[in-house]
Amino acid sequence: MKVSRAIIAGGGTGGHLFPGIAVAREMQKRNPRAEILFVGAERGIESRLVPQEGFALRVLPLGGIKNLGLGTKIRSLIGMVKGIFSAKQILTDFKPDVVIGVGGYASFPMVTAAILKGYPRMVMEQNSVPGLANRVVARWVDFAAITDPKTQAAFGERAVVTGNPIRPQFKSIASKLHQPPFTVLVFGGSQGAQAINRAVRESLASLGDYKSTVKFIHQTGEKQVEEIRQAYASAGFNADVRAFFNDFHAQYAAADLIISRAGATTVAEIKAAGRAAVLVPLPTAADDHQTRNAQAMVAENAAVMIPNAELSGERLASTIRSMLGDLNKLAVMEGNAKRIAVLDAEARIVDLAERAIEKRGARV
Repeated sequence: MKVSRAIIAGGGTGGHLFPGIAVAREMQKRNPRAEILFVGAERGIESRLVPQEGFALRVLPLGGIKNLGLGTKIRSLIGMVKGIFSAKQILTDFKPDVVIGVGGYASFPMVTAAILKGYPRMVMEQNSVPGLANRVVARWVDFAAITDPKTQAAFGERAVVTGNPIRPQFKSIASKLHQPPFTVLVFGGSQGAQAINRAVRESLASLGDYKSTVKFIHQTGEKQVEEIRQAYASAGFNADVRAFFNDFHAQYAAADLIISRAGATTVAEIKAAGRAAVLVPLPTAADDHQTRNAQAMVAENAAVMIPNAELSGERLASTIRSMLGDLNKLAVMEGNAKRIAVLDAEARIVDLAERAIEKRGARV
């Protein structure tokens, strides 16, 4: 049964939101008349990006509860309960065939409301260790679309290994002939990463002889864009520095080398694009899942990893020199990344959504 109306809930970061957008596009591909409603947090990245993608959006006034003070945590929990009531009203208004939680603050109240009202529901889990929201609802979802087989223990028979969905533009990125001037793409996720920004800034002094042979494309996040832009200018490097790129697939296509964090969505996009990467896992990521993501890439000789604690301007400059100085090594990494890419994850997830509807029956 094709999906006619779906709610995709969650976001907060690109790592949660972009797989949801990929799934929405697959639903529209199968049924051009499908109506997709995104439900997110009012301060999440989805409030800006979902309308740009042409989808309807409802927001809930939510915040996180992990690693917060007691007072803030209590207020957030109260807000979460209110969010469930708001989510139930959204279900009454929109009457979806299925609700899909993609992770992030809005995922939990929306999926919980679907459970309470008997709607078909499923979650997507990108990481090897499920996030708090998905762990709480694990027993009551129809399916859990997972990336890592190790995650199956958390969801039991509901878990299906699908891979992590990526936006279709990343699948059509062509291989690149590497020749000077090389392009190095730097980013730390949709919100930037101060440690990577700092290391790149400090590496420029050691890369002075690369001024005419390396161009940087750098997504910094909102807080450091001017500081990093000035650092490149002072060091004499050609650099395109922005807080956020809306056409990120185009930046991947231009890249000879990527320097980034190791979130599940980022790693999936690197594989699909077939690009060599220097991965710097975020040390505070839940259950250190980014280190696991990076280690899996290193094991396939599809990337190199620099632990955040070992990241410095000198180490980064040396790594850039090593990779751009051996184009055969670069090509091998690219081939390995492409080889282990999963390119039909969103199709597998929409298959599960259709099965959930058939299993539980669409609500009308």
